Amino acid sequence: MQSVGQHWIWHESGVPCHGVSGQNPGTQKESTPMNIKNVAVALVALIASSAAYGAYGQSQAVQWRVSDGGNGHWYRLDAPYFNRWTDAQQHATGIGGHLMTLTSEAEQAFAANLAFSTTPNSVDDCWLGGFQDRSAPDYSEPAGGWKWVTGEPWNFASWRPGQPTNVLGNNDFLVATTVPSDQLRWVDSTVWHEPGNCQAFVEWSADCNGDGIVDYGQCRDGSLPDYDGNNVPDCCESGTPCVVGSYPVQWRVEDGGNGHWYRGVLLSSAGISWTDARLAAQQARADLASLDNQALADWIWTSIASRPELWGPHIGPWVGGFQPSGSPEPAGGWVWVNGQPVGDSIVWAPGQPDNYVPCGGPNDFMSYFKNFQPLPRNEFSDNSNQAVTNCPGGSLGPTTSAIFEWSADCNNDGVVDYGQILQGQLVDADANGIPDVCEVDPCPGDITGGGFVDAIDLSILLAFWGSTGGGEFDADVNNDGIVEGADLSIVLSGWGPCPN
Repeated sequence: MQSVGQHWIWHESGVPCHGVSGQNPGTQKESTPMNIKNVAVALVALIASSAAYGAYGQSQAVQWRVSDGGNGHWYRLDAPYFNRWTDAQQHATGIGGHLMTLTSEAEQAFAANLAFSTTPNSVDDCWLGGFQDRSAPDYSEPAGGWKWVTGEPWNFASWRPGQPTNVLGNNDFLVATTVPSDQLRWVDSTVWHEPGNCQAFVEWSADCNGDGIVDYGQCRDGSLPDYDGNNVPDCCESGTPCVVGSYPVQWRVEDGGNGHWYRGVLLSSAGISWTDARLAAQQARADLASLDNQALADWIWTSIASRPELWGPHIGPWVGGFQPSGSPEPAGGWVWVNGQPVGDSIVWAPGQPDNYVPCGGPNDFMSYFKNFQPLPRNEFSDNSNQAVTNCPGGSLGPTTSAIFEWSADCNNDGVVDYGQILQGQLVDADANGIPDVCEVDPCPGDITGGGFVDAIDLSILLAFWGSTGGGEFDADVNNDGIVEGADLSIVLSGWGPCPN
């Protein structure tokens, strides 16, 4: 099967894997209509997996929610293709998960509907996390000794009719396929799959801090920090207590993103104006988020903006959209703080923008808005620059939060500075959000800060000779922990007026 945008077509060989009894590779070409019977599960999967694809055609991971009868785990069908089962499993563990284990009819139905909704015309073959352990006490061919990579009991199976076969004598690995029917069924395969034809069905189930919530989702929405991007909370890796909060998350380049970092910040329960929210972002060396393409807007929504704690009764976080003075009302001239036009990058809530200004207006600033719907939505409205966006007696409530965005790259290495600070790759000793390497003092010998390197600076340096240089004026010019000849050299070489 080959991908064309987000559409899928079968390749010439409809044979799923080596070792499928009664099929000759390269001679069959099949495609059958989708027929999904579990409508409720299908709707959940279809809605949840409708987000845009990232790099390599990967869809966003989908959670089988406990509220929908699921286990709270996350699932994703990953491309590109993996020829070997071991490579697929290594890929899955490398991103904090494992190949999918299907331990019940309900989970099988969820997986099937997720696969069909991810590739709506047909489904490719998928490696699963099952293998045949030849050392197991119950091992026999072809159906004995099968295990899951997680160690879960093997008490459910959904074999395709006639399977397993062990036709090649070493069909010890599990593949899900839809050929020739339209249902997701299992076949046993060798470790090697025909080239370019088997994806990895990845599942995330780990709960390293034992809080009853799968780690992947907490890394994904920033409720636990994952600054190295490996889908394992940093607190679990360091052995420190895991404190649930609102941590920055990156829209990763490998997921089709821009490499920027984002955070939903609760600024004031009483409400905060757009201008003050932007000032708070700038003080954190960020800005309000510019959602200048639909993929980013969708990712921000699913990862950050939909979190309930960022919402008032009807108004969600401020973002970096605004309408310059003099623009045609209500929809003209809207731009992002990064200078890009708003255009079609977001969806306005029904009837928005309307420039409705009973509270003093003008309504030139953008926030999330759920109108009077029961749940928050990925939609926006124009609001006045007010901390509380409703008039006395109204019901819209305050705007309490904002989405911050970090994009600066002061050293031009192609990586956003903020992430490098979080990951410890760049030092920010003064914790001002700017890497120290980007804050080179143009006049380091000016110990007093008077604009000249002169005898006063020299006398201070000599007074602290051999010490750590502390005091009102730090004589340790090069910050190596001791006042010595290297510091004297800097003072003497910079003698005179400092550069402008």
